[in-house]
Amino acid sequence: MTLSADPIAAIILAVEFLSALVIYPKYIEYMRKLKLGQYIREEGPDLHNYKAGTPTAGGLVFISVAILGGLALKIPIELILTLVFYGFIGFLDDWVSIKKKRALGLRAWQKLALQFLFSIWIAYRVLQFRQSMIFGIDVPEWVFYVFTMLLVSGYSNATNLTDGLDGLAGWVFVTSITPFLLINRSVEDFRVVGALLMPILAFLVFNTRPAKIFMGDTGSLALGAYISTYALMKSQELALIFFTSIFLIETLSVILQVSSFKLRGKRIFRMAPIHHHFELLGWTEEKIVGVFSAYNLAIAMVFASFLVK
Repeated sequence: MTLSADPIAAIILAVEFLSALVIYPKYIEYMRKLKLGQYIREEGPDLHNYKAGTPTAGGLVFISVAILGGLALKIPIELILTLVFYGFIGFLDDWVSIKKKRALGLRAWQKLALQFLFSIWIAYRVLQFRQSMIFGIDVPEWVFYVFTMLLVSGYSNATNLTDGLDGLAGWVFVTSITPFLLINRSVEDFRVVGALLMPILAFLVFNTRPAKIFMGDTGSLALGAYISTYALMKSQELALIFFTSIFLIETLSVILQVSSFKLRGKRIFRMAPIHHHFELLGWTEEKIVGVFSAYNLAIAMVFASFLVK
């Protein structure tokens, strides 16, 4: 499958990229005028204090562009609504954070309740055109519903945890979703991946250190939900795991850190998620983003090579 095989899609995707590239400077300026910036977590590294006030909720732009582009590309409505639903949860979280002038927005249980609610709908829609199977094994439908709730909400939060350094969540997402094109080489998959990939790449132009804009929960929650929903629709949950190794490592580092501290009173890492551990070891943000993204892509490519037909 080449660009010439779908010229209309190629044009739409190019328009997506250029549109986001034009919109972001205006959005950043508008947010600065309103003084709607990021609040930095007190427990975060002191190295991040200079980021306070940086415009946030940048995901609002790339999600909007992806939704409009996705409609033009006629990608599955389930994926478009996933962006709407999880982008909405993230926007609520960012809005509460800005209004209450604190790093944390919605309570954890509030976010999780909304994520679970929307993932139930995703499971219902996915079961309309695929069997109730997990990793190729037939399971009762209720098990598939639970699995979908945990998978989609888990990836949504995993992307959110990874979004702690300039460009990190964005580049890890790019290196996670692009390998799907190696194993799904159809026009539809080209459209599905490209619809969100193009505006994300435009966003990264302004999110690279020093970031002029953060994606916020508006963007991070939607990214994780989108890639996991796409994998579910393709019955490629195993590929998802190998294509998103950094998202999983980031989440595991938090689980291990919290568990160790509660059970043993000791920390495993200097700080979790693990990207902060390397930051406190003296790694620059650029080095962490580069190494993590390269590692994520390398693992994904090795696994994809076994699946390429």
